[in-house]
Amino acid sequence: MATTGLIILESLCGLLCGGLVAALVLGLKAAGGVFATSSGDPTGYSPRGTWPRRGVFTVLDQYERAPKFTFGKAAGVNSVGIAIRFPFIQEFLLVDIRDRPENIPGQVCITRDNVSIQVDGVVYWKVIDPMTAVLAVSNPSNVIRQMTMSVLRVVIGEYTLDELLSKREVISLRMENLLDRFCLPLGIDISRIDITDVVIPTDMQRAMAREAEAQRERRARLRRAEGEVEAVKNLAHAAYIMQKNPELLELRRLQTVGELGMEQHTLITLVLPYDFSNSGGGGRHLHSYTLEENKDFLDALTLAEEEALKAAEAAEAEAAEAEAEAEDADEPEAESPAPPSPPAEDDLPPAPDFGDEDDPFAD
Repeated sequence: MATTGLIILESLCGLLCGGLVAALVLGLKAAGGVFATSSGDPTGYSPRGTWPRRGVFTVLDQYERAPKFTFGKAAGVNSVGIAIRFPFIQEFLLVDIRDRPENIPGQVCITRDNVSIQVDGVVYWKVIDPMTAVLAVSNPSNVIRQMTMSVLRVVIGEYTLDELLSKREVISLRMENLLDRFCLPLGIDISRIDITDVVIPTDMQRAMAREAEAQRERRARLRRAEGEVEAVKNLAHAAYIMQKNPELLELRRLQTVGELGMEQHTLITLVLPYDFSNSGGGGRHLHSYTLEENKDFLDALTLAEEEALKAAEAAEAEAAEAEAEAEDADEPEAESPAPPSPPAEDDLPPAPDFGDEDDPFAD
């Protein structure tokens, strides 16, 4: 009798232990498993890098953080290492804190000088406060993309086309500052913004090409003018040296003859020195005049011309007087006219003298 009771008791204990083990296994399976490893594929909200973990034991990597919720209320953030949670009453949300790129689709923007362009870019962002990021936004990637598109249009409108092409770093920093004001309260930091491509209209490209060509032509003309100035200076220096040393002209003439002889043609060129009539002297007999001597010589020429002009005028006057005396000698002497009456008190001029003509009113 006792043996039968013992067997029944052992059977009941076995059934009770088996039921307890089965209940525990089913409960752990429903809770997600006894042990859950990290670095697995996310089960939800893959674009934002956060997904739930339901295992009792969870291993967090260096780049992961796990905000913990107890009965749906935020209860802290688990860092690197093993994280333990109670099934059914606690939940983990893993957050990736590494930098993530977000492409900015092409946006049609208008610059400050009213030029329509299309701008593409990329923004790099990361989560710096996992709990705030989880509680503030449901999809940080979409929020950052939309905000970056709006800020891009605003910032591009503050610069001209030339400034946009030459100051991309300045524009990127301006956009980063504006986005940080919006994203930092959400627990997200903007690491970097790059403008990858700027599409300019075809007619504007042709205009810019013409402008660049005009600038190159301007620089070429300036260089050519500078070369001509240098050449003139060198020629002036050479002329000054040749003036001081006339023998150099003879050497230059011989060099020119040698250069002409190297060419293959039948033309015979005879080059004579400028002082061929005084050959042999080498120009040593020539005298170099100063500016003062040249001025005195010109003044002397002017005085000589004035004296010659005065002598010619005097000769003409003497010739005219001689002709007048000859004419008076040929004509008969006429009666001398009556002397003029004395001038009146009012100093009137005397009556005119009409010469030898007879008075028609005389008796």
